[in-house]
Amino acid sequence: MKDEKVCAIEGCNEPASKEVDRSFLPFIQELKLKLKEDTGKKIPLCRKHYKMVKQVRGAQLSGF
Repeated sequence: MKDEKVCAIEGCNEPASKEVDRSFLPFIQELKLKLKEDTGKKIPLCRKHYKMVKQVRGAQLSGF
């Protein structure tokens, strides 16, 4: 039985669909999302939270 990862955002228990590195942390914080304790090097995110973080990251990197 494989140990499934869950989303690292506090209050979310959805299964993680993606894992992002710690460079995404400023974008997570900008959305005022809090991480559960001790996520390690990679931050597992569910589909919904990954999409939110990716949109903020894209807007910041494009200078919007």
